[in-house]
Amino acid sequence: MSISSSIPVLQGDRGTELRSVGEELVLRRPEAELRIPLAAIARVRAERRDLAVELTAPAGTAPTVYRVEDVSAAAASVFADAVNAALPERAPGEETVDGATLVATRSLVFDDEESAREEEDAEVGLPTHKGWVYAACAAVAILAVVVGLIDKNWGRGIATLLLGEAGVGVTYVALVGLSGLWWEWYLPRYGITVDGQQVFRDGGTTNAFTATDGVTRHIHGENKGRPVRIAYHPRNPRNATVCTGWREKAGTLALFLVIAAVAGLFGYGTFLLALPAFGG
Repeated sequence: MSISSSIPVLQGDRGTELRSVGEELVLRRPEAELRIPLAAIARVRAERRDLAVELTAPAGTAPTVYRVEDVSAAAASVFADAVNAALPERAPGEETVDGATLVATRSLVFDDEESAREEEDAEVGLPTHKGWVYAACAAVAILAVVVGLIDKNWGRGIATLLLGEAGVGVTYVALVGLSGLWWEWYLPRYGITVDGQQVFRDGGTTNAFTATDGVTRHIHGENKGRPVRIAYHPRNPRNATVCTGWREKAGTLALFLVIAAVAGLFGYGTFLLALPAFGG
């Protein structure tokens, strides 16, 4: 018997979530997702603000119990009653199986013994163009020194350095933002889109997804517990982005166009400062 879709979703402490999906319960923890068939459940107990899912076990053995703590007491009671009512009936004398053997587990984090390649792929995102930033910062520093030597005015050289480096920083922000928007358009259309899952990791929440190579990766995103879709490049799953709506894209585009305009003003100001040193 399937559980009604009206059964509540239990949100426990440390990012734990328990919900009913068809003829099984799905327990999501920060480190793993467990799919528990109704046939593997002996009973569900609501214990005030905690809920215990007790699995079946052969006579004489201790049953496995999964707990979700710090949930709504009212929701826990409704959840327990609905699941218990939906448990399959067992014939008298039927042999009781160990319910733990029927539970399917999928890891949401990396094992310490996984390969170095998978560890490298754990955190994903988009290109950050850091090489360009380092080169631009070095070029501005050289320009400032040249201006100070030629113009014999180190005040102008320092001003050129400060304004130029500020311009590089603002340009970097604009470049990363605009290129990120391009990837947000490109990857959902030409990449692979999958459902992500918000998980608790390293003291905070992040979004986890599993690519076609079977590796679970993580990408930052503030989806605040809502369902999230993640698009990634089929040949390079590390290149991934959280899918957003067109309104959010439009607002972000407007913001980064303003930042790009400010970067242009910084660049023009640096040019005006350095020009007199070269006879301009």
